[in-house]
Amino acid sequence: MITGRLSLRLATLAACLSVGAAELLSAAPSAVAAAGCPAIEAIAVPGTTQTNPQADPGKPVGVLGTILEPLRKNAPVKLVTYYTPYPATIIGGTDGGGYRASKNAGIDATNARLKAVADRCPRTVFILTGYSQGADVAGDIAAAIGHNRGVIPANRLLGVALVADPSQAPVGQPTIGLTQPGMGFAGVRSGGFGSLTQRNGLLSLCSPRDYYCNLPQGDLVMRFIGHLGSHLDASDPAGSAQKLATIFMAGLIAPATAAINQILTLVNDPNLIPNLIQRGVAFAKALTQQLFWLAGPQVAMVATELVNAVTYVINLVTSRSWAAIPAAIATIATRATAVGTALSQMKDKTATINVSGFGPVGAGLNQPGLNPGDLATAVINAISVATGGVGTTSTGLFGPTFSQFSLASVATSIKHYAEFIKGGFHENYDTTRLDSAGHTGTQIAQRYLVNQINKLV
Repeated sequence: MITGRLSLRLATLAACLSVGAAELLSAAPSAVAAAGCPAIEAIAVPGTTQTNPQADPGKPVGVLGTILEPLRKNAPVKLVTYYTPYPATIIGGTDGGGYRASKNAGIDATNARLKAVADRCPRTVFILTGYSQGADVAGDIAAAIGHNRGVIPANRLLGVALVADPSQAPVGQPTIGLTQPGMGFAGVRSGGFGSLTQRNGLLSLCSPRDYYCNLPQGDLVMRFIGHLGSHLDASDPAGSAQKLATIFMAGLIAPATAAINQILTLVNDPNLIPNLIQRGVAFAKALTQQLFWLAGPQVAMVATELVNAVTYVINLVTSRSWAAIPAAIATIATRATAVGTALSQMKDKTATINVSGFGPVGAGLNQPGLNPGDLATAVINAISVATGGVGTTSTGLFGPTFSQFSLASVATSIKHYAEFIKGGFHENYDTTRLDSAGHTGTQIAQRYLVNQINKLV
């Protein structure tokens, strides 16, 4: 049920909003809109098991329906909703080829709808939202649009609301509900959202206890299982698992590399000082977390020097020691470059890791009726092949990282994974309060979208 305050805001919208005065609409092509075209089309991508390729796209689904339908009924302009039909499956021999094929099908179906409506209705702008696997789909589409690689221009995307994004990134995706940088179960969507972030065109929501969008970064086993399960090719589970294991190693490096790139961008920003105070600490913290789990000594030393350099400059600003700042900033750039070089060298060496043992892991993940015990054994065997041992006996480039794996930790994590597959761990966005004012995820998304609609005035 829509809140009283939200109803009042929508009433205000009804009193003052007109399509002809809309800034975003005027930025769209000036051709006369086709008959029956809405001012706004809200495209929602449901989560796993919530839809299928034959589903009725006009039928509201789950939390996305709870968010959008009150807006559709109360909007002062014509707003239509569309719920993308796609497989919405996950691993384990399910229809649609598993999560990877399902997600790709969702991206294709959503892009096809965006393009078809955009071509037919040149004045229509869009809202894009997704939940769970659907947020993974919507997030990838939004990132492409924000970087001018999408099927519609960014100025026709009014706003994006992601709920429980499995590709949640610790850098470049500020998220309501989390006090620390989050990481998705399916891995990290690198590169951010481009112009959408710059103009507040994206909202991300995640409940702190939702492993799908806030997988503990220290639980390397779950990160590994999530990566394999979300990207496994069901037509070749054993072969793709071996390729994915190598990608996973590189993926451990990617978030740290992204943080380094942002620090280098930061030190070249004309507004360095205020940005460094506001964002420098967060970057340093995110970088430290990533490098801690890598545990690579060739990176840890230069990374520590970088974090110390950032902290030193922040202290100089706080104490107003302006004269010492230029030299200290130059040190940040030097240290960041050194870390970047070390990370690049680590990435190059990932191709030398023996991943032959990961074939049985992929085959096990692709079987219906997941057996946690068998899968735990397969993971332990794979790590032993890759590193010469498990637990404290792990050696090689990623030996310190894989020392976190033991029979007990793998078995526990895979048990959690099996429980996660059963569902129920991230279905609380209608009730869980995610901000300091006590709003639920549904309410926050609604308020955000109302504010985006306000921008049309």
